[in-house]
Amino acid sequence: MSRTTGRRRPAFTLIELLVVIAIIAILIGLLLPAVQKVREAAARMQCSNNLKQLGIALHSYHDTNGKLPPGQYNTFYSNDAPWIRGCWVQPILPYIEQDNLYKTYDAARQTNGDWALLCPNKDTKIKTFTCPSDPNGGKTQTRDTNTIGGVAQMQGLHTNYVLCASSGYYTANGQTMDGTFYVKSENKLVQITDGTSNTVFASEIRLSPDVTANDLRGRYCNSWEGNNLFSTLNPPNTTVADGQQYQGQPIVGAPLANGGPAALALYARSAHTGGVQSLMGDGGVRFVSNTINPVAWRSMGSRAGGEVIQE
Repeated sequence: MSRTTGRRRPAFTLIELLVVIAIIAILIGLLLPAVQKVREAAARMQCSNNLKQLGIALHSYHDTNGKLPPGQYNTFYSNDAPWIRGCWVQPILPYIEQDNLYKTYDAARQTNGDWALLCPNKDTKIKTFTCPSDPNGGKTQTRDTNTIGGVAQMQGLHTNYVLCASSGYYTANGQTMDGTFYVKSENKLVQITDGTSNTVFASEIRLSPDVTANDLRGRYCNSWEGNNLFSTLNPPNTTVADGQQYQGQPIVGAPLANGGPAALALYARSAHTGGVQSLMGDGGVRFVSNTINPVAWRSMGSRAGGEVIQE
C-alpha cells in the first residue's frame, strides 16, 4: 500500500513579494493620471453643457421679452427695483427649469421691499451655475456684512459663471459699458453689431473657500460693483489681480485683489488646464486658451466695437 505525499507549494520569497508590490505601484502610478484626465474631461464637458444651457436660457428670455436680461439691476449703492442687488440670474431662472424657485423669490421680493438678499431658499444649489472642476463651486455658506437684528445674512449660492460687461474696467455707475451685459443693459441681439459669433456672453470665475467671511465674487442675491460680471481686459487666468476684493480669502490660481473703484474688474478664471470655457452670443461654447491673443480676447468682449476677430 503506497502512501501519497502532498507536495507543498513554495511561498513567495521576500524579493518576489517586493517585486509584485513594485509592479502594482507602477501600474497605479500609470493609471492615476489617466483616471484624472478622464474625470477632468467629464467635468469640462459638464461645464460646457452648463454654459450651453445658460445660452439657451438667455436666448429664450430674449424671445419672450424682446431683449436680453440686464447684467445688474442697480448702480452703486442704489436701491432700484424690481431686484435690489439682483442680477441676470433671477430673470432666467424659469428658463433653466427653476420656475418654482423664481416664483418663491418673486413672492418674497414683493413683501421684503425688493431685496434679493432677503429672499428665502437662495442657498439652493443649482447645478447649471456650478463648474464641477472648481473645488469651491456650489458654495452657499458665506456670510454677508449686512445684518438683521444683529444676525449676519447668508449670501446664498455663488455662481461660477459670469456674463461679459466690458472689455475694460467696470465704470462708476456700471452703465456705460461696451459689453452686452451691465447695469440696466437690456440689449437686443440686433444691437450686437460685431456679430453674436464674435461676441462673448459668459465665462467662468474661480471661487474662494466657503467660510464665514464676506465675499464679493459670484454672489447673485447681493450683486453689485460688477461682482457677477467679467471683463476681457486681460486674458483668461491672467496673472493680473482682479479689481474685486476677496475679503482676504485666498483663491487657488488667482492673485489677491488689488481693489479700488478705479480698477474694478473680474477676469475669466477656471480650474480647467490651459484656459476657460466661454459662451458666445450665438449659443456656441468655445474653450479659450490662456495664450489667446490679448487683443482678440478684448475684442470679443465688446458688442459693437467693429473689430475683426481672427480664429
